[in-house]
Amino acid sequence: MNRYKSLINNTIIFAVGTFSSKILTIIMTRFITGALSQSDFSTATTLQDVSNILIPFFSFQIIDAITRFGLDRRYRKSDVFSVSILAVCIGSAIMFLISPLLEHIPFLYFIQGRSGIVALFVFASSFHSICSQFVRARNMVKLYTFQGILTTVLTAILTLVFLYPMNLGVTGYLLGIIVPDALVAVFLFWTANLHKFVRFKGLSRLTAGQMIRYAIPLIPNKVAFWITNTSDRIMVVNLCGQAVNGVFSAAYKIPNLISLVSGVFMDAWQMSSITEEKHRASFFTTVFRAMTALIFTGSACIILLCQPLMALLTSSDYHEGWVYIPLLVIATSFSCLCSFVGTVYMVEKRSINNMVTSLITAGLNVVLNFLLIPPFGPNGAAMATLLSYMIQFIIRIIDTRRFIRINFSPLRLLADFVIVLAESLLMVQQVFLWPLWCVLLTLLIIAMNAKLLLQSVRKVLPSRIAAKLPGMKHQHPAPARRSQDHQDSEAPSLPPEKPTRPNRYADSRSTHRYKK
Repeated sequence: MNRYKSLINNTIIFAVGTFSSKILTIIMTRFITGALSQSDFSTATTLQDVSNILIPFFSFQIIDAITRFGLDRRYRKSDVFSVSILAVCIGSAIMFLISPLLEHIPFLYFIQGRSGIVALFVFASSFHSICSQFVRARNMVKLYTFQGILTTVLTAILTLVFLYPMNLGVTGYLLGIIVPDALVAVFLFWTANLHKFVRFKGLSRLTAGQMIRYAIPLIPNKVAFWITNTSDRIMVVNLCGQAVNGVFSAAYKIPNLISLVSGVFMDAWQMSSITEEKHRASFFTTVFRAMTALIFTGSACIILLCQPLMALLTSSDYHEGWVYIPLLVIATSFSCLCSFVGTVYMVEKRSINNMVTSLITAGLNVVLNFLLIPPFGPNGAAMATLLSYMIQFIIRIIDTRRFIRINFSPLRLLADFVIVLAESLLMVQQVFLWPLWCVLLTLLIIAMNAKLLLQSVRKVLPSRIAAKLPGMKHQHPAPARRSQDHQDSEAPSLPPEKPTRPNRYADSRSTHRYKK
């Protein structure tokens, strides 16, 4: 199976679980907003955001190391999982000890009386994450997909129980996330026999040290990512009030459709980017071009439909929030492109570079929020997030050329961006005949990217079917052997690699131990 088909097959498997899960989550927004007032909904989502930002601190962000090292055949799976268990247990113990201190931080006033449940949220989420990511690292893709579906179904059922019959409000919203995480973690531990990989005796200190060194820089990286995505809502709360932020938070759910598609793909892409070692520059280039075409085409369609989507997925009190969706959709699109380019750092184990670019983006986002929210309200926060991610993308695409050179057309990317931005402004400003102009711009961006999408589809279809696609006939496969100068026709050749040195971190024991 070629690498493109492998990538698509994994993406489809992940999509089955993720789409069914995330779509159910989006549908649940209507029931959650119906059970919680705008103020309570704002508090609940903000508590969830704060809990999520505490996770990297008290799990040492070992979750990302599981993916990178678990897929690498040079490391024993038992070492990778045991190090992860130790990190989460130590971090969670510290979290439970110091969680009461959170209630004394002035700008975290909404945590008062809830510090214990926040600590429980951090532990349950971290434990579930290391189990699910380790299952994925073992290439148990179908089980990984199933656990995602199971988590979402349990979350939907328990959230409704906690919010309606039990009427627990904000606490019920959080318990609806915590309890499913804990139950599914136990399920994975039993189903995937994860206990067999918990071996503290004879644990490789070299593997542990390398995992920690890789993961620690990703803590500020994760914090920076959270600041860029979440600080705008906290600042909207303080500058515009809880009610406005409740509407803004509900509007954020629609751009999650872009994140949904991207997240499905990134799960499969991370596996392929690590395991596929031949002609990486060409592989990255081809996939990036296809992903860019898909993201901007999808963004234009979601912007066009943002009003009916908002009306469908939220209660009537939140419908006015559709005006925030267009800019948030474009910002999310650039966030997805940044994530893709960031996989270069993961492959090359350059977590420091990942951290630095994320910190620059977060700092810029905070400054822009202070400047843009007062005059423009929540749309100012959306503009700040968009500009921050655009700058992060530019920095990363330039910096990563030293490691893996991704070839793309800046003019095509700029044209896609200008079209979706024009569509957004026409819609938000309600100019004369704006529905007509928005439809025409959406058709334009579909036409611009149609050929590139068809070329991408051709790579994963059987040759008989691919030959029948428009514009695909009379294309012949490349010769079996090519000269060294033309190994990467889609991207400039990289400098010759340095001679491979012995791996200092490989265990001296027999290699069959690594295949467990």
